Amino acid sequence: MNTDVHPGRGPRFTLAAQIFAAVGAVIVALAVVGTMSVSTLRSIDSENMALVASQASMAKAVKDLENSLWEARATEYNLNGAPDSKIDGLVADLQRHQTRFETQLDAFVADYQATFGEDVYGLDLIHSTWDGYKAAVLSVWVPTAGVDPATAATIHGYDVTMTSLVEEFDYAIDTRIAASTQATQSHADFVILLITVLLAVGIAVGVAVGWWTTRRISRSAAIVRRSLEALAEGDLTADAVVRSNDEMGDMALALGSAQGALRETMAEVIASAQTVAAAAEELSASNAQVAAGSQETSAQAGVVASAAEEVNRSVQAVASGAEQMGASIKEISHNANEAARVAAAATNVAEATNEQVAKLGVSSQEIGNVIKVITGIAEQTNLLALNATIEAARAGEAGKGFAVVASEVKDLAQETQKATEEVARRVLAIQEDTGGAVEAIEQISEIVKQINDFQMTIASAVEEQTATTNEMSRGVAEAAHGSGDIAGNISSVAQASADAAQVLDQIGASVNELAELSATLRAKVEYFTY
Repeated sequence: MNTDVHPGRGPRFTLAAQIFAAVGAVIVALAVVGTMSVSTLRSIDSENMALVASQASMAKAVKDLENSLWEARATEYNLNGAPDSKIDGLVADLQRHQTRFETQLDAFVADYQATFGEDVYGLDLIHSTWDGYKAAVLSVWVPTAGVDPATAATIHGYDVTMTSLVEEFDYAIDTRIAASTQATQSHADFVILLITVLLAVGIAVGVAVGWWTTRRISRSAAIVRRSLEALAEGDLTADAVVRSNDEMGDMALALGSAQGALRETMAEVIASAQTVAAAAEELSASNAQVAAGSQETSAQAGVVASAAEEVNRSVQAVASGAEQMGASIKEISHNANEAARVAAAATNVAEATNEQVAKLGVSSQEIGNVIKVITGIAEQTNLLALNATIEAARAGEAGKGFAVVASEVKDLAQETQKATEEVARRVLAIQEDTGGAVEAIEQISEIVKQINDFQMTIASAVEEQTATTNEMSRGVAEAAHGSGDIAGNISSVAQASADAAQVLDQIGASVNELAELSATLRAKVEYFTY
């Protein structure tokens, strides 16, 4: 049995780990993209805010420079034609405006360099123009007042140049701000592109891992499903060969173990069903033989029971005849006594009486022989009763023995009948002889003494005959009782044989049902392929 459905299994990689890997790849990609997006947006926002602040600060500085220039120029104009009393004050104001301009210019240049990382375009020209302007102004107004037209034109030229250069600061600032804004936008565009690419890569990786995981799981599930479908169709040989070391592989391994156990169980069930079927066939054959024997025993027991009842009736008839014979013997005794009473008158016929009495003795002897025969019959009947009891105990195995017993009982019954008839005939002969004796005694009534002697002999013989007859009657009665018991026991044996036959019929039906169940079980199991 092949239970290893995972040949070459790799490292353990559970379904939860596979699903988490697919989802984790997407989550990592989204986390990276999200982190980069937030960081980039914050950087761009900071740069924009710095540019806006720098633009506002430098625009204010340029405005302050322009204001300082205009205030210096206004002071210049005020100096031209001012009274001497105000010249010194205006010159001081002019120098103060110039100093403030220089301070503002230095601050602007420093801010510009810090913001854009480069010097202000035309800064040397501004410094040279400013130095020329200061020298011209100071040469004119300090220490004396007044200016000639040529110097005024020179100073005006410096003013125009400085104003133009300061105004170009706004253009330079706007240009640099625009360039910085463009750089920031380019950076933002690059970051957006990078984020898009990373997002696409993350999604692609997630989709790839998800596809791989789904394909891996679905392929394993399809293999297990095909094996289960084959199992549902009764095919136990379709193993689920899954090489993945995960829950699907564990499921396939468990399914393979279950299929192996089912294959072993089916083989054992088939073997057991075949054994049961063979045993049922043997039991059915044995039951048929036993049933046939039981039926034969029941039939033989019925025959023996009928014969025993017939013997019982015959013995009862013999017993009745013995009782009648006893009554006849009593009557003979009574007649003998009467004969003794009238023996005195029978003297003339003594010899005839003697002969008649002798005949009576012979008849009595013959009666004794018949009684012995009846006694022998009674003894053999008792022996037959014992044999019948033994045969009744063995009726289940050898019922034919009852036929032999029944035959002997029948023969004995016939002998008993013949003996009874012989007794009756002999009694009749005795009666006839006794009548002759009575007639003879009547003729020899005078010979009393001799008749008395004969009478005593007759009385003694009659007493012995009476005792013998009583014993015979008792024996015949016991024989009748025994033959009745025999008949009852044989009837019980016949009934038991009939009951056994019914039980055997029920056993046969159960055996047939067992054989049918075994065949049905084999048919059900043969549905499976293993």
